[in-house]
Amino acid sequence: MSQAEGRRWSTLEGTAVIKDDPVSVADAECRYTERYKNPRVNPNRVVIEITVTRVLGPTKPSGW
Repeated sequence: MSQAEGRRWSTLEGTAVIKDDPVSVADAECRYTERYKNPRVNPNRVVIEITVTRVLGPTKPSGW
């Protein structure tokens, strides 16, 4: 998984598992709601759980 914003970026590498059980989906929806807002209803929603094994990104230059 990667995210970039201008010159800043980060990448997480690892093994991903797709979960569609109601408990995992409800937990993910609750976490999303705490940070953002209630998600729209989606009966096909799944959770992608990543076990991170490596983190990549630029190093912070001195003086930042």
